[in-house]
Amino acid sequence: MTGFKKLIITSLYLLSLLVCGSVAGQTIRFTHVWNHTDFGMDLNYLYSYNIYEHNRWGAGLYLSTPLKYDTRYGTQFQNSFFAHVYAGYGTGDKAWKYGASAGLSFPRNIFRRMSVCYQHDLLRVGSHSFDEYNILNTSNNSSYFSSHYCGTDRIAANALFDIPGPGVIWLDYNYSRERYLFDATGLIFPAIEDTYNLRYDTYNEIGIDLYWGNHWKFGLLTDLRREDKNAHLYNFLPGIHYLRFLAQYSNPITLNDKGARLSLFAQAGIVSDNAPLSRRFDLGGTGGGRYYFNNTFLTVRPNTFMADAFALVCIRYTTGFSLWKSTLSSPHPFVQLNTMWGFLYGKDVVNGTKIVTLAYTQQDNQVNISITAPYAGLLEPGIGIDQLLHWGVLDMGVAAAYQLTKKNSPYHLDNFFNKFAVILVAELAIK
Repeated sequence: MTGFKKLIITSLYLLSLLVCGSVAGQTIRFTHVWNHTDFGMDLNYLYSYNIYEHNRWGAGLYLSTPLKYDTRYGTQFQNSFFAHVYAGYGTGDKAWKYGASAGLSFPRNIFRRMSVCYQHDLLRVGSHSFDEYNILNTSNNSSYFSSHYCGTDRIAANALFDIPGPGVIWLDYNYSRERYLFDATGLIFPAIEDTYNLRYDTYNEIGIDLYWGNHWKFGLLTDLRREDKNAHLYNFLPGIHYLRFLAQYSNPITLNDKGARLSLFAQAGIVSDNAPLSRRFDLGGTGGGRYYFNNTFLTVRPNTFMADAFALVCIRYTTGFSLWKSTLSSPHPFVQLNTMWGFLYGKDVVNGTKIVTLAYTQQDNQVNISITAPYAGLLEPGIGIDQLLHWGVLDMGVAAAYQLTKKNSPYHLDNFFNKFAVILVAELAIK
């Protein structure tokens, strides 16, 4: 993937910027708290990659300033105003994306934060990730393999609350206008060729996310639009068009003082049967790629599966000992097991596959797409060695994975090489 190579080059370039400013997380601070104001660049908008946009270059700026500085508290605990703007350009779709947000932060209160924002951007179809893109955490960026997106114009408002116990709640309201950027024959690029554009659909959504401690995350999404008086959810929740629920557990556990690690990751989700395709769950993996990514299926190709309900578990054990130790190499073996299952609703589902209507073209021709769920399950064992080579700020290794499915399932692969992957493990080692 050329985008991954460019990401590494970009990351190395970012490190050189450390001499020019103060860096915190994925930001470069232009001011050293000038008059208690923090202003700088958000590095996550500098570069990303996906199959639709190819290389996406851009910039993001942020500003935070106290409403009234209270000398009893530190800079990080002031009631403040914040703002953020960004813009990006995709070399593959030849289109600009941009957005802006502003809000108030109250870090010492139960009501912690509120903001409003506008975005003209892409929305990944079927995304079930709680995490945002992180330019320096390459092994978690499996979104590089995405190609199914909606073009989206969105106005949103959100608020953050502390709750009793180790939890916070995000409340979101989104009003968006979206259109699919693909159909059954391939990808659609409106900025390049505007003769075939799917129509826009509107969404009027309320979301509630609960983050409990460091390990549990829950998300509930509902659409309140009323296009059809008979389209209410099961006809007994007036005004609610569909519901979507997602739960996640993740926990990296250090097992002993030698550094042996057990990483646990599990997700489960369900949507009501009238949810649009974009709100279902995309269970495609990173098959066909050359690089290792966490918590994804290394032998499953992108856009292979979608589901109305699913569950997946990813377990990885990394030994606490290295096979040898040197300046250039300290390899740690690891083993992992990934498994998933999912299904689709409806009487029209045949062998885990159904036809979904995306929208209508400007010529009122119906556009359909076939989706398949892994209803018979899928197992993917894997082994590997990380830190086989220390090369600058990179730790590199190698891994292999193999796909196991029932022979009578419609997605079973007979060719050994189609279900076997040998991949490079590469992680930034910034200390």
